[in-house]
Amino acid sequence: MQLTINRELFLKAINLIAKAADKRHNMVILGNIRLEVTEEMLVLTASDLEVELKATLKLPAGACTEPGSLTLPAMKLKDICKLLPAQATLQLATQDNERCLLTSGKSRFTLGTLPAKDYPTLGSPEHITPLPISRHKLSDLMHKTLFAMAIQDVRYYLTGMLFELEQRQLTTVATDGHRLALAKTVVDTAEEVGMQAILPRKAVIELDRLTTELAKLLSEQDNMLTLSFGREILQVNLPFGDVDSTGQISDSLVVTFTARLIDGKFPDYRRVIPRGSDKLALFNREKLTDVLRRVSILSNEKSRSVVFSFAPDGMVEVRANNAEQDEARETIQVKYQGEAIELSFNAAYLQDVLDVVEGDVQLHMSQSNASVLVNQLGDELHQYVIMPMRI
Repeated sequence: MQLTINRELFLKAINLIAKAADKRHNMVILGNIRLEVTEEMLVLTASDLEVELKATLKLPAGACTEPGSLTLPAMKLKDICKLLPAQATLQLATQDNERCLLTSGKSRFTLGTLPAKDYPTLGSPEHITPLPISRHKLSDLMHKTLFAMAIQDVRYYLTGMLFELEQRQLTTVATDGHRLALAKTVVDTAEEVGMQAILPRKAVIELDRLTTELAKLLSEQDNMLTLSFGREILQVNLPFGDVDSTGQISDSLVVTFTARLIDGKFPDYRRVIPRGSDKLALFNREKLTDVLRRVSILSNEKSRSVVFSFAPDGMVEVRANNAEQDEARETIQVKYQGEAIELSFNAAYLQDVLDVVEGDVQLHMSQSNASVLVNQLGDELHQYVIMPMRI
């Protein structure tokens, strides 16, 4: 294999996919990036057998003088390219002793390789349910809910995000058993098309990262993506080529995101959402955020408990204490309907919600030990449920 390529172009493709590589995996080769070169294109692949990212890069004429394939250490390759001078030209050439020589100017690097034929792939989804959606809508669905996914849980289906399509409405749901986040949007599909799929935590984070990078590239422009849901796999192509004056993006660089879905049954989230709450509090988001951050400084380090005492006149006392007998109290005026009630929240759970909403925040409550529904005033597309703590 012999390839000559611009450093910026090569590094851009590597940066988009390198996080999928896993050097701690039992299969050593998954710490590498697979390179496949033809006269027309370069295909870079990184995978941990849960998430696979493939960057397909169109090559200019003469860039490839000898087609071939190999795998190279992902982080070493990325770090070398990152520290080379801007606009440098790189040459990659395989050697007889299973080594790859990378040269640029007066710099020479010899890297060990592993055979490309041994690199495992996830394949393509079967029995596809195609789901066209704008990049902006997809980003919103994930960004507004991913914080509620469980990190480690024996209930493995909670360590991912539910994607549910029903009657042209796509809903994403994440929960760790203590809180739940839900977002929904309308999509352009046939009304009878429906499906449920659970995307693993790492896959959600990677897809969210890629859509965020795409947003930076397109600035204010939106673009359409197609999520291809199969029985076991989700796949989506994201264009990262050049953007013209009309906001259209070329296919000179395309990242194919492939992820293995979680095989499990997600709990019925509809049963978790509180109904018939008889107490309603309306907070200014910025004021509540400031109060919560100040008071939680003296909360218990493990439980992070902060107590809210609601009075019928709309005065709310927010307080916290810890094992060292430290105590914080602050009072805030809100619009409140209902009788007096006292609840304790994990401050981090409530702060996570405040970080993703934008306007005034409503708390729908019924009893001190019953779950609380939180949403932004006038926004029915995003809902959050937090279980209070024992006082």
